[in-house]
Parts: sequence; structure tokens; C-alpha cells
Amino acid sequence: MIKRIAASCFCICFVSAVSAQQPGTQKLEKIEVTGSAIKRLDAETAIPVQILRREDIDRIGATTTEELLKQVTAITSAGSIFASQANGTVTSSVSTVSLRALGQNRTLVLVNGRRVATSAAGSTSAAVDVNSIPIAAIDRIEVLKDGASSLYGSDAIAGVVNFILRKDYTGAEVQVGYGAPTRSGGGKDMTVSAFAGMGNLDKNGWNFNVGAGYEKQDRIQGSDRSFARQINVGEHNDLSSTIAFPGNILSGPTFSRLSSPAFPNCGPTGIDSPFFDGNATSGTACRFENSPFLSVLPEMEKKYILANGHLRLNSNMEAYVEGAFTRTDFKYTTQPVPISEATALPATNPYIAFINNLIATQYPTLPTGLRRFATAGDTLVLLPPTSPYFPTAFVASLGLPTNQPIAFRYRDFANGLRETEDTADNSRFVAGIKGTAGAWDYDSAFLYSQNKTATILLQGYPLYSQFLPILDSGRVNPFAPTTDPATLAAVQAAELRGAISEAKISTMSVDVKATRDLMQMQAGTMGVAIGGELREEKFDYNPSQAFQIGDVAGFGGNVFGVGVKRHVASAYAELAVPIFKSLELDAGVRYDNYQVVGSTTNPKISFRFTPVAEVLVRGSYGSGFRAPSLTDLYTPQQSSVTANGSRDPLRCPNVQTGAPSDCNNQFPTITGGNPSLIPEKSKSGTLGIVFEPSRRMSIGMDAFWITIKNQLGVLPATTILGNAANATTFANFILRGAPDGNASGLGPIINVLQNTANLFKAKVTGYDLDLIGRPDIGPGHNLTLRLNGTEIWQSIRQNFDGSYSNNMDTALGAGLGVIPRWRHVASATYDRGPWMVSVSQNFQDSYHDATGNVGGTPRSVGNYETFDAQARYTGFRNIAFTLGAKNFTDRNPPYSNSAGQFAAGYDIAYADVRGRFIYGNVKYTFR
Repeated sequence: MIKRIAASCFCICFVSAVSAQQPGTQKLEKIEVTGSAIKRLDAETAIPVQILRREDIDRIGATTTEELLKQVTAITSAGSIFASQANGTVTSSVSTVSLRALGQNRTLVLVNGRRVATSAAGSTSAAVDVNSIPIAAIDRIEVLKDGASSLYGSDAIAGVVNFILRKDYTGAEVQVGYGAPTRSGGGKDMTVSAFAGMGNLDKNGWNFNVGAGYEKQDRIQGSDRSFARQINVGEHNDLSSTIAFPGNILSGPTFSRLSSPAFPNCGPTGIDSPFFDGNATSGTACRFENSPFLSVLPEMEKKYILANGHLRLNSNMEAYVEGAFTRTDFKYTTQPVPISEATALPATNPYIAFINNLIATQYPTLPTGLRRFATAGDTLVLLPPTSPYFPTAFVASLGLPTNQPIAFRYRDFANGLRETEDTADNSRFVAGIKGTAGAWDYDSAFLYSQNKTATILLQGYPLYSQFLPILDSGRVNPFAPTTDPATLAAVQAAELRGAISEAKISTMSVDVKATRDLMQMQAGTMGVAIGGELREEKFDYNPSQAFQIGDVAGFGGNVFGVGVKRHVASAYAELAVPIFKSLELDAGVRYDNYQVVGSTTNPKISFRFTPVAEVLVRGSYGSGFRAPSLTDLYTPQQSSVTANGSRDPLRCPNVQTGAPSDCNNQFPTITGGNPSLIPEKSKSGTLGIVFEPSRRMSIGMDAFWITIKNQLGVLPATTILGNAANATTFANFILRGAPDGNASGLGPIINVLQNTANLFKAKVTGYDLDLIGRPDIGPGHNLTLRLNGTEIWQSIRQNFDGSYSNNMDTALGAGLGVIPRWRHVASATYDRGPWMVSVSQNFQDSYHDATGNVGGTPRSVGNYETFDAQARYTGFRNIAFTLGAKNFTDRNPPYSNSAGQFAAGYDIAYADVRGRFIYGNVKYTFR
């Protein structure tokens, strides 16, 4: 309802603007817009392009490029990666964007029209880290909302995001900014940037620009946000863990029951869940709630420098260079590592031999039910009866012998919270020459771009082979704080501190492009463009030795180094033909050859029809091809875990009676590349209309559809384990142990396969709405009204049986985001003289939530609507003051049952945990 009211209000304002006086005739000159290599007189091309200009970027007041791109409604949280999702994953804190909910890997990100090295974030990304592009360096962002670009690459299946950096600047400016949430608990932001340029290309024959900056963002902990919680009694949702502190003892005939001697007083770090009180298997177990111990917003520090220069060699030739370097550093806190008999170790881990030898030499009569965990190579830990922390009376009450060791699950508060640092170095260099030769305009350049990442463990990550024997010695108290200084020193000495892995991806290329007017036709000039590129892509991944053998608690194992490269050759041609004065056709074709993968040729055609001066009708159709990236193919396998509260629906049909290891667990997952992948192919089209009855009013609407087959991706664990039918259908993605007497006849889950694979067909359809109104409100007064919105009609994925399932308007699972039916950004900007005031609304539709995992009923997540405001004053000489507020109503994210990388209670993929955020900045310009 709100979206319709907003759109109607805009239209009413437009109607009032129709009668405004038409502006005078302006001199027209040819320009080049993202999506075509042929320069035209009119920026409205046959394909839809949304542009965020420098004044828009300043008005939005975003503190990161990730936040800035949320203004583009065609970008969804589904398929994107956000820096806040680094907890519990191998994303290296990157931030990527997903157009049309088709995934980060199908959105091509460019800088100044050329490719950028993708992020080297392990197995999670073959996309560009947009946070590596500083906001202060951006002149404008052009978003091509049409897939399968014959100009930039047929792998741009969902579209193109082109960052145009500042250049041709004369003078100098310095800008300082500061912002902070009005709530306590961190989240402060500080920025400092400087930009300077000298020389005029036309007058002096040269121009040189240089910029530098520093950005700092403080972290926010889950304990500082009341909505970050994993238990909601009213919604019957409990995502807490039985790997807790105080710890839980294994008991029962098959050692699948859990109990704690601290129950029910499980504090200060454990909790008593009301959902499981009285449960036969875990009714007296302490549980653990992750959210208070997490960084729900990481600490970020960014430093950057960039430069570009242009030199006129003669009247027809110009040389240019571009260089940039960005260092981004993220730090975040994660809850202490879990120690559980359900965690499998690689066969090469030294602890397997240790625990089996311990049992053979000291506990030869250990029950078979416990011995099997050691035999299987799990992280079984045993508390000896000689330990001062052995709870003799409680052990006896469980029916266990008091002269034998007990097995327990433990949350490692002896080592404390995990502190992680992800660093990324992004460098880019371009050297080129452009000019005119005869009738041709040409541009050719050499490019080198590199992304280098490292994950550094600062504290809280013990080595299994050194730490678990200390637990087995009985020196650590699993049920209360360990206070012995010597023991604490020993467990902290068993930590790995330093880089656990490093990765590097680089792109080196040589390209050439030429365009000209081919011939004069009765209806206008026929234009042509041709071009080509030779590119080398390299990927190097270097895990530490401890990572390779799976010896680092909180990480997987059997991860080996990779060093691969490949060559890509591309050629394209584009022809613009004016059929009539009112009708222009544009045809393009692109050839790509990927070493090892193969080659492909993809055509594209579009039209631009102006039956009257005020109306533009446009459309396009093309095919696309996306070859598997080097990370898709060759990233080594790594282990992670599913979200808290994951359930095996086949072994646990009823969470009230099933074992905790089946009903409320974090199952191990295996991620990584797949050398057997084949390319995916796509077809896409657009059809739209732009109505501009005056320069004060514009209404644009573009429908789109995209289909993909052999889709490259990962089948989410939330889908695989979504229900009993899915767990049966996707049984090939579940690795199980030997049957152990469970009524299902199946063994426990050992791993859920999350490797990249060729999945099924996918299809997405919808439309974009773009409204702009500038009503006449009197001399000297300027009011601009904008509304950008996207509605998804259909977003479906094919199933094994050939049928299709909807994934729109519904929670996709932990950290996977949402594909909303409708999303818009509306704003009103007023300026008069030195004053500018702007108010904007950010709106996302409600969607169907995940059902509570302990007997909940279907529910919806409410609309998420926030309002921003900004005021700017430029009345003082050379100085501009800006004051603004994001989410000035201090709206909390709506509650959601779906968790996201350990954080729960809200959707981490699109909510802003800062709440109301007040910011200000001062810019001084030297003239």
C-alpha cells in the first residue's frame, strides 16, 4: 500500500509540473554512456542505465560503497555478500553486489569501463569487492540494468556496475567527516580525504590528479542491540547451541543425551531454554546464545591513494595513466570456539592418534558408545575422574561410573572470544593511448589489477593438537571459569596467532577499441564500433600448515594451496543503424575464448523508437555465457558449519524428542571449487518506455526477463535440510556416517556438501520504475522529486523433477538475503541559494519468514522502512557544511526467524544495525 501511495504522490507532483515553461535549446554534443561504445547525442540509450552522480553520492551520505549501492533498487541482498557476514565464513570481509538477485558472480563490476581483479576471498567470491573503491574517489556510478553485454563481456548476465573515478580536476579540496549512532555501543565513523588536480588538457596539454583518504568505522557488538537474539518464545524459534559454557556431559545408552551440573543456573554465559525443559535428551542441558558475543558490525579501517594523468601528444593523440591502491582492514569478534564430539577432524590431524592412544593406554574399558567418536576421528574430549573439576555426585546421578572419564561439550571461554582480522590490498594500474586516426576514434590500454587478501587470527583460535590434550588432562574447568594462571597461560600458548591463509587474484590485459561514423543515411548516421581484449587471470591460494591438516579450532581442514592461471581472448563489434528518424537499431556480437573452458559467440540486438519527441520506447534481446571463474574451478575445499539450530529432518522428525546432535546443531559443511564445471548460458530481454513531456518531468519504466541454464552456484544448506522431502531429494549433497540405531535407519550427518556445482535453470522477471519531477515553485527555489523502484514478478529455480519453485518474497536462509517483491528509494531535495535540504525514504516489502524451528507457524517479516535527511550550507567562501541523519526515526530491523552467520533475530543481509545515525562533514576547497 505504501509503495502505491508514494508512486501516486509523485505522479500528482508530475502533473503539476507539465505546464512548466520549457527550457531553451541547448547545444548538443556526442557522449558515451555505459552500455554502448558508440557515442550519441542523447544519453537515453536503447538499454536502461541508472546514474548516481557526485551530487547524488553526497546527498545520500553513505559511509561505505556497500551502503551507497543499496540506493540501486535493482541490487538485492540475495546473492550479495556484506562485510558484516564475515563471522563464521570465509568471505574475508568482502562486499559484493547482486543485480536481479542472480548473484554476485553475474554482476560485472568495472572501473572506468575496464575490468577489476575480483576478490581473492577463498571459495566465496569471483566478484569485485566494492568496498575497495573509496566513495570520495567516485565521480559517478553507471548501472547498466541489461544482461549479456556484448561490449564489456557476455558474463555480465545480470548487468554492469561501472564506477567512473574523478579526473580532469583543477584545484584542491579537503573533506573531514564524522558520524555516530545515537544508541550506545560503538559504530562511530570518521573519514578524511583530499583531492587535488593541476593543468588543463586544452590549454596546457596536460592534467594530473591525485587523491588520498582514510576511513575508520568502529564495531558494534550483538550485546549492544536488543534485536540480536537467537531465542524468541512467541515465535517458537530457538537457534541456541548445546555446545555451551558451562559445558554439557554426554550420557545415555548411546551417549546422545546432554546434561550440565550447572543447570538450571547456567549463567553468566549459558542459558536455560524454555523450549527444551523436560526434553528427554537435553532437558537439563545448558545452552549457548551466540548473539551477545558477536560483532554485528565489524571494525573497518581503509587507506587509499589514487592518481591519474593525461598528456596531449599532438592534436590527435593523448596518453593517459591511472593508478590506485587501497588497503582495507576489518576486525571482528566471534563467540568462543565450540568443542564437540560431533566435529570431524581430517585423518592427518595429530589429535586422532593422541586420543586413541589415550583410550588404549589409560581407559581400555571406555564404553563403545564413546570410543566410536575417537575411532571416527572426531574431537572427543574426556575429563578424567582425577580432575578437581570432576562432578562426581552429578555423574553418579546420570548413571555413569565415577571411576571412568566423562565426555563433554564445551565452549572455549578459557581462550575467550575469537578476534579475527581480514586484510585486503587492491592495486590497479592502467596505461593507455587514445585519439583519432582518420575517421576512427580509438582507445587502447594495458591494465594490471590485483587483489591480495589475508585472514589473520589475533586470539581465541586454539590448535586442536595442543589444546585438546590440555582438556583431556583435567586442568581446565568445563563447568565454571578456569582461574589457575598456569593453565590459562598453557591454553593461550596453544593458540594459533598470525595468518591462517593468504590469497591473490590478478588480471592483466591489453585492449583496443575503435569507433566511427560509417556512413550517412537518409535517417541519420550509421555508427560502428569494434574492439578486442587479451587477458590473463591468475589465482594463488596459500593456507598455513595448521589449516591444511585441520588443526585450527573454528576452521576446517584438508585445505591445500592452489596456483593456477588462464588466458582469455575476446572480440566484439557493434553497429548502430538509423532505420527512420524515429527508429534506431543497434546490433552487437561478442566472441570469447576461455582457455580450457572453451569459446562462445553471443549476439545482442536493441532498438530505440521515438514516435514523438516526448516518448521513447526501447528494448533489447541477447544471449550470455559465463565461464566458471578460477575460484569456481580450483578453490581448495574448506570446512565451515551450518547456522545455529540446523536440523536433520530425517533423523529428527520431532525436535522435542530427538537428539540434540540431530535436532538443534551446526552441521559441518564442505565448500570449494569443482574442476568439472561447465559454462552457464543465458537469454535476456528488456522492454521499456520513457515519457518526458517537459524537462521538469520524466517517467521511465523498463520490464526485464532473464533465464539461465546450467546455473553455477551452491545449493544452500537451508534448502538441502529444509524439510524431509528436500533431504531425500538432495541426499547426494549429504554425507552420513554409519547407521547407529536411529529410527530413520540413517547415520548422522558428517558433512553437507556446499561445493560449487552446475545446478538448475533459473528465471527472473520484473520491472524498474524511475520517476523524476522538478515542479516550478518559484524563482530561486528548486525542488527535485525522485522515485526509483523495482518490482519482481517472478524469481524461480528449477527442481530435480523439472518443476519450478519460487524463491521470491521469502526468507532464503541464514545470511542468504531476500528477493523482495517491491523495493524503492524515494527522495525530495530542495535547494535555494547556499541551502540544500533532502529527505529520502528507503522501503522494502514484507516477506514470508522461515518457520520457527521448535513448532512455529508460518509468519511474515514486516515492511522495512527507514527515513534519511540531510542539510547542506555553502554560504561561506570555499567551505561547505553538511549535517545528516540516517534512519532518523531510529527504526529497528523487523524480527526474523532466519539467522545469518551466527547473528539472529533480524535479517543481517539488509538491515542496518546502527539505528539512528547522525553525521556531519566539512569540505574546504582551495581556489
